[in-house]
Amino acid sequence: MKTAVLINDTSTKAHLGCRVVVSQIARLAASAGIRIVSSASVHADWREHPDLIATMRTADIVIVNGEGTLHDATRQAKALAEAGPFCRRAGVPCVLINSVYERNDAEIATACRAFDRIYVRESVSAYAARQAGLDAEVVPDLTLSSDVMDAFRGAVKVSRIVVTDNANRDVGRRALEEALTREDVSFLHLDTSEPKNPFMRPGQSPEVVFMNTGRVTEPPPPQGRKSTAFRALRKSLFKRHMLRRMRMIRQLNEPLSSAQILTRIASSRGVVAGRFHAVCMSMLAETPFAAMSSNTSKMKGLLHDAGIAQFLTDEAKLAFRMIDLWNETDNLAVAAYIAKARRDAKAMFEDIAGLQ
Repeated sequence: MKTAVLINDTSTKAHLGCRVVVSQIARLAASAGIRIVSSASVHADWREHPDLIATMRTADIVIVNGEGTLHDATRQAKALAEAGPFCRRAGVPCVLINSVYERNDAEIATACRAFDRIYVRESVSAYAARQAGLDAEVVPDLTLSSDVMDAFRGAVKVSRIVVTDNANRDVGRRALEEALTREDVSFLHLDTSEPKNPFMRPGQSPEVVFMNTGRVTEPPPPQGRKSTAFRALRKSLFKRHMLRRMRMIRQLNEPLSSAQILTRIASSRGVVAGRFHAVCMSMLAETPFAAMSSNTSKMKGLLHDAGIAQFLTDEAKLAFRMIDLWNETDNLAVAAYIAKARRDAKAMFEDIAGLQ
C-alpha cells in the first residue's frame, strides 16, 4: 500500500462538512491502495514543521485538500499552493483535490502548475483555474460520494423549513431577518458536538496529525460553542421579533451531534442554505432547498453543474418560495449528479494511486 501525507486536514474543525470530506479522502484513498500516514491540520502551516516536511519527502504521494481555502490569495491559500513546487523539487507526486479556485494571484497560479493533478469541486472554479493557465478537472465535492445520509434519508418530512447561517454576512443577515417573520422555521449551524470525527472509519485515521502547537497522535477536541442565553437576550432586547430572535441565536449556537444535524436536514420540508455543505447534505437527503451566495462562487458552480441553477437566489423572500417549486425533474437531476460524483471520486483516487 502506498503512503500519503494529507495537507489541510479540515476534520480538526467541528464543521460537519469538513469532517465528512476528510473521512471520504481517507476511505477513497484506502480503496485505491493509499494509506494516509500523516496530516497537517487546517490550523497548521506545513512549512513550519520539519518532521512533517521530512515525511513528505519520503511519502509516495502528497494530497492537498483545497476545500474552501484556495481563494483570494490569502496566506493560507499560498501555503497550500506552495506544496506543489516543494514536492516537484523533492520528486514526490502531489495533487490538489476537492478545491475551490477563485480570485487568486499570479504567484499562486505559478505554484499550482507544479501539481501533478488539479481537481476542483465545480465548474466556476475550473473556469478560473483554466483562465490562470492551469489544467483543472471537475470532481464534485467529496461529501456527495459519502453514505452519511443513508440512515436518515426517507425520514418523515415536517412542515418546518431549516435556515442555516452563511459565511457571506450580508446575504446571511437578509435570510435570517426574513426567517424571523415566519413561524415555520428553525435555525441550524453545521458544527458537530463530537470531540472526534464520527465519520472516520476504524484504522483510517492518520497516525500523526501536525497542529499549530506540534505533532499529536490524536487531535484535541474542537473548541465548543459557548452558552448563549445571556447573549441571545442582550442581542434581542427591544428588537423586532424579540422572542423569535432569541430562539434563532440559541439555535444557531446550540451544540448538536452529527446525527441531529443530519436528521434536521432530512426531516425538514426544505432548507434555505447559506452553507455549501448544507446544500450537499440536502441533495443526499432528497430535501428541497434554495441556496444563497456564500463567500465564493461555489454555490453557483455547484448548482449549475447539477442542472438546478434556478434554485440559487440572494432574494430572501424568493428563497423561501422556491422550496415549493421543487418537482420530480429536479429530484432526478440531483440523483444523476450524485451518481456522477460517486463515479468521479472513485476514478480520481484510482488516477492518483497510479502516479509515479
